[in-house]
Amino acid sequence: MTRDLSPSLEDYLEAIYAVSRETGFARASVVSRRLKVSKPSVSSAVKALAARGLLGQERYGGIRLSPSGEKLGADISSRHSTLKDFFTSVLHMLPEAAERDACRAEHALSRNALSRISALAAFLKSPAGRKVLSSAGLVPRSGKEK
Repeated sequence: MTRDLSPSLEDYLEAIYAVSRETGFARASVVSRRLKVSKPSVSSAVKALAARGLLGQERYGGIRLSPSGEKLGADISSRHSTLKDFFTSVLHMLPEAAERDACRAEHALSRNALSRISALAAFLKSPAGRKVLSSAGLVPRSGKEK
């Protein structure tokens, strides 16, 4: 978990970061739909994130990340992507399960653990790593996900 933020606030920041990357800013209604939560819930999270200096919101307007919010949002998004990639490409999980589990695990794992998972994934995707997995019978033969 990121210093000072609950897993829930990390999820809001990650969603705001993702929407902002697409449009330059985020709106509460878009974040609400993306996270499947109410607009008052988004408003409460925005206030908590703004109090930490991670973003600002114009009255009835867009939500814009501060430089520190942008950096933290990118970090959370990267952790999520690293885990989802590991779950799908190495563990051959279905994308929906990988998404769900990545969202849970991204909050709990340390930077060191994520770094090691990333290094392990890179090795296991290399020709040498694929050979190890294949000899252990761990590479799906059909190419279908489990």
